[in-house]
Amino acid sequence: MHPRSFYKLLTAAVIAFATALGVWILTPEYSAGVFSGQPLIPGLMEKINTIEAVSIEHGGKTMTFQKNEAGDWGMVETDGYPADKERIRNILIGLAGLEKIEPKTALPEFYPDLQVEDNIDEKSKSYLVTLLNSEGNPLTRLLIGKRTKGISWNGQGYFVRFPNEAQSWLVRGNVDVTGDMRSWLAVRLLPLVKGRTSSVTIVDGTKTREAVYKRVAPAMPMQPSFVSDSYFIISDDFIADMEEALTAFDFADVAARPKNLGQETPFSSAFIETFDGLNIYLFLYLMDSKPFAAVSFAATANADPAVKEEAVELEQRHAPWLYQMPAETVSALLPFLSVPQEKTVGKEQPKETAAKEKPQKESAQKKKTSEKKTASQKKSSKKK
Repeated sequence: MHPRSFYKLLTAAVIAFATALGVWILTPEYSAGVFSGQPLIPGLMEKINTIEAVSIEHGGKTMTFQKNEAGDWGMVETDGYPADKERIRNILIGLAGLEKIEPKTALPEFYPDLQVEDNIDEKSKSYLVTLLNSEGNPLTRLLIGKRTKGISWNGQGYFVRFPNEAQSWLVRGNVDVTGDMRSWLAVRLLPLVKGRTSSVTIVDGTKTREAVYKRVAPAMPMQPSFVSDSYFIISDDFIADMEEALTAFDFADVAARPKNLGQETPFSSAFIETFDGLNIYLFLYLMDSKPFAAVSFAATANADPAVKEEAVELEQRHAPWLYQMPAETVSALLPFLSVPQEKTVGKEQPKETAAKEKPQKESAQKKKTSEKKTASQKKSSKKK
């Protein structure tokens, strides 16, 4: 065989091998191998109750969930604000239930294709999940990558890799660790649904301007009932947007409520009443040029016991927190228009203007005196 033909065949063979390798790595249709059915993390199910912290790192950001004495979970990065307990429980059970299908690439250059590269910066697409026990020791650390499905092994799965190992794996199971901070928290603050609100009273920071919107029955539309002056938004569109903002009232960020918050003056506040006797107090503050809200709850004396229990639970849950609100939500709750200032008419000119004109009058007077002297001198000259 001619050397040139040999090299052509060799090149074609290398290209074919590389293509086959890439297809083998990336194709979602995998056959079950000798590892099929083996747990990825043996013994984790028996240790779930000993897990005290869960950390998820992705895109240069970290979310850490800590379990308290009551068994509830809070996010460390938001001062311990309650996290979605059910979702964290599903993650722990999901990790414990992951089963191996077959080993995949152990070559670092192919990790990004499976999204199991080391989680070192914001460009990394992998999710690094760490489970810690009560002593702060890691029970496991796992890089979770691309999600996939396979017909031959009948299930949903992921590509994963232990950070201290080169070997990656295709596993079967369900462990959703995606989403930003808000997807892990109960961000909806007000338990309002359409028709539950009976009235909304909005007061400005000076406590001198007030607007009241009411509905007479749950099925009736809300209408303006009282305004302290004529400079308020009372249109149907504004009322509809206001109600939508209240029923979908959620936050962008959360922090512990300052102890001295009572010394601050809110730029607006709202008092919300429901037909079943739940009262909601909403105070809006401006801090570091950002709008924050504090909420409080109470029930009327004649409210149903279930509503009274709801009010107590909501007050206990929200009293420690201050919520950063989206700007569009705050705008939907502000009906105030600027009151025009009265114009001043018929007042005397300022003294400065009069002072400026005085020299001109004096100059005119001097001119008249000079002219008289000149005329007198001319008459004397003629007599002579």
